[in-house]
Amino acid sequence: MYKFLIRPLLFLMDPENAHNLVLNFFSKAGFLMPFVNFLYSPKKNEPFFFNDLTFRNKIGLSAGFDKNAVALRLWDAIGFSHAEIGTVTPLPQSGNPKPRIFRLKKDRALINRLGFNNKGADEICQNISKSKNYLSSDFIIGVNIGKNKDTPMENAFYDYKLCFEKLFDVADYFTLNISSPNTADLRTLHENEQLSELLGEIQDLNKDISHRKNKKLKTVFLKISPDINKEAASIIYDNVKKHNIDGIIATNTTVTRKGLSSGIDEHGGLSGKPLKFKSDEILSIFNELKNKDRSDAKPILIGCGGIFNTEDMKAKIKNGASLVQIYTGMIYEGPGFIKKLLN
Repeated sequence: MYKFLIRPLLFLMDPENAHNLVLNFFSKAGFLMPFVNFLYSPKKNEPFFFNDLTFRNKIGLSAGFDKNAVALRLWDAIGFSHAEIGTVTPLPQSGNPKPRIFRLKKDRALINRLGFNNKGADEICQNISKSKNYLSSDFIIGVNIGKNKDTPMENAFYDYKLCFEKLFDVADYFTLNISSPNTADLRTLHENEQLSELLGEIQDLNKDISHRKNKKLKTVFLKISPDINKEAASIIYDNVKKHNIDGIIATNTTVTRKGLSSGIDEHGGLSGKPLKFKSDEILSIFNELKNKDRSDAKPILIGCGGIFNTEDMKAKIKNGASLVQIYTGMIYEGPGFIKKLLN
């Protein structure tokens, strides 16, 4: 039904308008969730245990799909083990000028330059809190955090810390987004000194809040760019180890355009099938670094980018991923995609 009826209709619309239409509909259609769950819920899978979190299967929704946490009940109903909300910034912001999402149908891809458009940490915190009353007890909510566009890069860590504190009580884990290509200079946070400062500040805050609230430390992941080399990957891994970051999400979107069939020439981050090779390559580099690591505490790896079938998912797992996340595959394959992958 999705591929032959719903998707063609949605693809007649502007990509962002179509996306918002679907999210807005399901944000108000809670009464449909038992029916959606009946249709799309996958068979029970082997869970993945990490820290104090139990992921009921290996598949999650990537950040960027539900920026404001308006459709959490849908992601739970169709079988995701977790959904990553955001990217969230301290203050609301509208993002970059429209149009800012482009479909590359021949390549089964998207280009976006959204620019962290979101309702801000306070409203998103309320949305998550309200949704939790209706979610399965084993559904995990991650919160992906970043900086406001107008915050100078030298003060970036203040924005990450503000989001971390505001959302601490509603997030099951946090992801630090240092890799979006659509916020100016954000990727400079991959560099050694800036990255070490950010990770150190976040983990100090994590310890402080957990002590004050008498709660466990939050699990923290780092989402990285696919457009890095082995030297940069090694620096990132060393910093992740140094500051006891729990995992690495590889990867965000790419700014490269190699091998595309579509004639669309727009700046922004490329996701979907063409991203798979680069994201798999970066994932394998981190897996190699992890295999060489002789310590007991090693970060987990989460594979993200270009998953459209079970073979794509298996490739991520073969390259060391304990979990995978999906974005563009959902748009092209529809709500039955998770059930298909897991069954």
